[in-house]
Amino acid sequence: MRFLKRVVFFLVLVCLVSYTVAAQDLLKSADLSHIKVDQLSETDIAKLQQQLKSSGLTVAQAEQLAASKGMPQVEIIKLRERLTRKETATDSQADPAAAGNLRGQTTNEYQSIEKAAPGKISVFGAQLFTTASLSFEPNLRIATPVDYILGPDDELLLNIYGVQEASFRLLVQPEGIVTIPQVGLIHVAGLPFEEASKQIKDKLARTVYRSMSTGATNMSITLGKIKSIHVTILGATKPGNYTVSSLTTLFNALYLAGGPDNNIGSYREIELIRSNKIYRTVDLYEFLTLGNAKDNVLLKEGDVINIPVYKNRVTITGQVKRPGTYEILEGENTEKLIFYAGGFNEQAYTASLKITRLTDKQRSVKDLSRTQFKTYFPGKGDEFLVSAILDKYENRIRINGAIYREGQYELTPGLTLGGLIKKADGVKPDAFLQRGLLTRTRDDQTIETIPFSVRSAINGDSDIVLKKEDIINIASIFDLRDALSVTINGEVHKPGTFLYKKNYYLGDLLFEAGGFTSAASSYRVEIARRMQYEDGTTLSDSVAQILNISTDKELNMQGGQYPLQPFDIVTVRRNPGYFEQKQVKIGGEVMYPGTYTIQSKKEKVSDLLHRAGGFTSAAYAEGVYLTRRNSNTAEEQKEKIDKATAINLKGSDSVLAEKIVAPVSKIPVNVKAILANPNAPEDITLSEGDEITVPRIDELVKVTGEVYSPTAIKFLQGQGLKYYIGRAGGFNDYARPSKTYVIYANGQVAKTRNALFGIIRTYPKIKTGTEIFIPKIVKTERKRLSTGEVVGLTSVLVSIAGVTISLINSLKK
Repeated sequence: MRFLKRVVFFLVLVCLVSYTVAAQDLLKSADLSHIKVDQLSETDIAKLQQQLKSSGLTVAQAEQLAASKGMPQVEIIKLRERLTRKETATDSQADPAAAGNLRGQTTNEYQSIEKAAPGKISVFGAQLFTTASLSFEPNLRIATPVDYILGPDDELLLNIYGVQEASFRLLVQPEGIVTIPQVGLIHVAGLPFEEASKQIKDKLARTVYRSMSTGATNMSITLGKIKSIHVTILGATKPGNYTVSSLTTLFNALYLAGGPDNNIGSYREIELIRSNKIYRTVDLYEFLTLGNAKDNVLLKEGDVINIPVYKNRVTITGQVKRPGTYEILEGENTEKLIFYAGGFNEQAYTASLKITRLTDKQRSVKDLSRTQFKTYFPGKGDEFLVSAILDKYENRIRINGAIYREGQYELTPGLTLGGLIKKADGVKPDAFLQRGLLTRTRDDQTIETIPFSVRSAINGDSDIVLKKEDIINIASIFDLRDALSVTINGEVHKPGTFLYKKNYYLGDLLFEAGGFTSAASSYRVEIARRMQYEDGTTLSDSVAQILNISTDKELNMQGGQYPLQPFDIVTVRRNPGYFEQKQVKIGGEVMYPGTYTIQSKKEKVSDLLHRAGGFTSAAYAEGVYLTRRNSNTAEEQKEKIDKATAINLKGSDSVLAEKIVAPVSKIPVNVKAILANPNAPEDITLSEGDEITVPRIDELVKVTGEVYSPTAIKFLQGQGLKYYIGRAGGFNDYARPSKTYVIYANGQVAKTRNALFGIIRTYPKIKTGTEIFIPKIVKTERKRLSTGEVVGLTSVLVSIAGVTISLINSLKK
């Protein structure tokens, strides 16, 4: 037991030591995923901060470094907070003028107070105390105010320089005096800083520092440590007694206490009570709306800040710049409320407001016109709604179509169609002048259409006086007919559809299509022309007129002058005597492997083997195969995939399925037959991209699939398939011997043949480089009989047995 305790203690000690080392050397550690920031000591944080400074890294760069080494995001946030807090504390201690050291500030931290508003609309002024960037922290590095009243615990820094030099730190004693060596006691408590400085200078000049009276010696006095004062804050989010710096202002203290209670506190009538009297009444709205900080006065010992409950709050929503809840003082009218809300926005309906008022028993609604804004004084709980202007136009008309300036126009008195067209800079040349359409909204909001002659409106022969919201449409002649085009395809550089133009010739179309390709036959250009019977009664089996044209391939001005018609389809045929070179490859054990160009359409494998110089001594002639890429369409490839899927579902092996969908085909080449008879059927005609591979002699036979030890075995002449399967450990429990097949080096497949219901099996012949594959048994799940089916089957068997017994008994008789 004692030994076990020692082991546990040793393991814990090792973990703590390793953890401390990792904590102290975060920059060098490769893995920070295990670090827990909460377990790091202040010494560890200080050492890490020193490492960052010596490395020139910021806190943000340290965060990125920690993240790259696996530190979780939660721990990164904790590390950031501790580094920032440590850095702030270090700066305060390092800076002799900092508040926490030189001036001895020991007050509470100034943090933002998150206050949830009771409703969706916050009280105006609450953001002053909930925004983190508005801390109102007292500035302790400013020059000492001349009206600062000295008191016990203040520290004065006295520097004497010139003919006589000395420096003293003078602490104001509880009795209100300071003691200067060889000078004596000076009473300074209750005196403004400026007056106290003057008294000290006078006493110095009257005693040992007489040269000060002649100007040969001077002095400077500043505040070192400043005293703390005690103030009381009532009605705030965090009311209580606070010990703060004597340089703390009213706004500093309000922020420290979280501001007025958001539910009931007043932002308009905050009272600063000094010596049991109301010294000042503070209205925060003056600061929020005008930036006037006249009420942000310095606090004194014993001050009380009283935040009373509000007297009247109203809400304004809708189209104002600053919707919200506002505290309204007695005598403030609706105009003042709109001023506090930032005024109306651009979409506001300013003619009137809607007010929901609270009566003694229920609610009431009031419409307040603009003329009443000055005379209406908001009541308790009033809800003002500023509506938006209507999405309507009082003097709009629109014109669209084949005119130069489409869009909206002002409806002026007596404006006619002709006048509007003139305002729009007239119609375009392609305008359809015979008819236009005016859409008008009647007084009962029904729609009517009024046709008009555009030509007459322009000439002023027949004009229509326009009304509000009229819409005029003037069509283009191109809008009223099919888009005219011609199409060209075949042996041109840019086949496609082109816009038909007047006096458009075949040469023009060929020019736009980039001209003929090198394979084009310029004397075999076909034009398919649309058939059209104007009388509408002629019936014909012809659907197109076919024209064969011969043109100049150089596209000069004399050639290609055949006129085209709209919707012609031009096809440039391929020159039957044009052939592009096609190449094949041969690799492996031939004398000259590489890429060869096919000489004729009938070139065969034997021809290519001859051109490649024949086989090398290491070639395996029986393993030669040809690889041909499949040029399947998308539909053909999908059909192959479906077929392969069906094979897998039927329980066949996956090798066969993969061969079906393979992008290339591996074709065995019977070299012995084609060399004996070059015109034999086995001599395959070559196609572009074919690749012939002549492998090296492979002395191994591979055994794969369902055997105990798939392996490769050296080929032995005369040994059969069972020999190699035996060398691989034999069939395992999942093997399907009756379906065993072999794949020869040239890709040819031979399978096991079964006779007499599988009693007699003939296995394929084994050659060098052969792969033997034993597929797996596919077990189909048998459906178990239900209870009803078992009972039914049993009844049938019993009936059959009964009939059989009856027949036997009858035969005995």
